[in-house]
Amino acid sequence: AIAIVAMFSAGAANAVILDGDSQGDHVRLYGEVGVGGHFDTHPDYNHDEFYDTKGYVDDSFATMGVSGQREKFTYRLELDYQRRNWLGGDGEFELAIDKLYVGYRLTEQQWVELGLTDTAFDDYEHFGDFTFNKSIETGEAGDQENTVKYQAKFEHLIAGVSYSYDGEHKSGALQGDIINGYVGWMSDLLSVVVGLETRGGSNGVSKYGEQQQIGLGARLKLMPEFSIGVNGFIEDEDLSTRKSGDVHLDYQTFRNQGVTVSAKYDLNEHWEIISSVNHEEYEGWDLISPNYDYSELPPEYGKERQWASLGFNYRPARDIVLSLEGRVGEAPEAGYAYVRMYF
Repeated sequence: AIAIVAMFSAGAANAVILDGDSQGDHVRLYGEVGVGGHFDTHPDYNHDEFYDTKGYVDDSFATMGVSGQREKFTYRLELDYQRRNWLGGDGEFELAIDKLYVGYRLTEQQWVELGLTDTAFDDYEHFGDFTFNKSIETGEAGDQENTVKYQAKFEHLIAGVSYSYDGEHKSGALQGDIINGYVGWMSDLLSVVVGLETRGGSNGVSKYGEQQQIGLGARLKLMPEFSIGVNGFIEDEDLSTRKSGDVHLDYQTFRNQGVTVSAKYDLNEHWEIISSVNHEEYEGWDLISPNYDYSELPPEYGKERQWASLGFNYRPARDIVLSLEGRVGEAPEAGYAYVRMYF
C-alpha cells in the first residue's frame, strides 16, 4: 500500500524507492505517463513515420518499470504501453516488454548488461538534438533481445559497445547479428559523441542485408542560457531488390544520410525555446538511382527533404513537461503537442 501511494504522490522528482539500505542495495519503481500526438500529418511527406495521415495521430504513451541492485548485480524490467503508429502498424495500443535484463557493476564507472536492452549506440542516437519530438532518425538497432552490453562513464570520457544475436527490425523482420558502440567526451562547455554500427544481414530470410553506419552528436554551450547542437548520420544499408518465393535476393547498397542543427534558449527555470533545421536523403527516394523501385510512385519531396521547427517546453516541476512544436517545410507533420509526467 505504501508503494502505491508513493507511486502516485504529486511532485515525485525521482523513482520511488521501495527498498534500500546504506550499502547501495535497492529496489526502485519508476515510470512516465504521456498524452499527446501529431497534428496534420502530411501524406506527401510521410516516409515511414505514421501508419496513417490525418488531422491527428494520437501518440499517448506510458511506461512502468522496476530496477534494482543487490551486491554488484543489477536488474531491470520495463513495460511500455504504446501506439503502433509506424508505417505498417494500425495505430492501436499494445503492451510490450521494453527492457528485461540483468547486469553486473564491474566498478563504480563500468558495468555490463545481458538480455533485452538498448543497444549501446541507442543511448546516444539523438545526442545534439534538443527537440522534444526528435527529428531525423538514424535507423540504428534500438532495443534488442539476446544482447550483451558494456558501458563506462568516467569524469569526462564515456564509452559503450554491444553485441546482439539475431537482431530484428521493429517490424519483427530478421536483420542478423548487430554490433554497435560509441565513444564520447562530456563537459559543461562542449560534449561530443561518435557512434558506429554494423550488422550481418538476414542471408535471404528478410529484405534486410548487411549495414554500416556512423553517427555524430555534439552540444556546445555558447552562453549559460543558450546552447546549440548537431546530430547526423551516414548509413550504407543493403536491401533486397527482388524475391523468389520466400527467399530475398539481389541485395543492393543504399546510401542514407541526415543532419539536424538545433538550438535551445532557457528563458528561466521553467521555460525553454527550441528550434531546429533538418535535412534527410535516402537513396531509395532518388528516381534516377539505379536501385530505385519503379513499382512505387516517387515521393513528393524527391530524393531529399528539408524542414524546420520552432517550439517550447514548459516545466512547472522537475518531473512534468508540456511541449508544443510547429514545423514548416517538408515535415511529416505540421505540429506536435505533448504532456508528460514522470515518477
